Amino acid sequence: MAAQNLSDANRSFILLRRNILKYLYSLFKKYPYSSIELGEIAEFCQTSPEELNWNIVYLEKHGWVELAKSIPCPPYVACSAGLTASGIDLIENANEFNLRLPESG
Repeated sequence: MAAQNLSDANRSFILLRRNILKYLYSLFKKYPYSSIELGEIAEFCQTSPEELNWNIVYLEKHGWVELAKSIPCPPYVACSAGLTASGIDLIENANEFNLRLPESG
């Protein structure tokens, strides 16, 4: 039972990461040089600051997202986020996107 719960939890994190990237991509297509406040991302993804923080840092560590961390923005780890070129390439390559962040498991 514990293994199933862990799998369900991992599944929700992967879906959150997919949603973050897709949301940033839709913003990028409208406003290529823009970034968005993490609070707006959390609202769009219907997640808590705590869940958003560690998941968006995960995406940053992969090089898919760039975080603006010049000043503190509690309760978030950064003030805003934008998609990197690597993030754009990932989303535009459906096979790679689904391999890295599978939609179903």
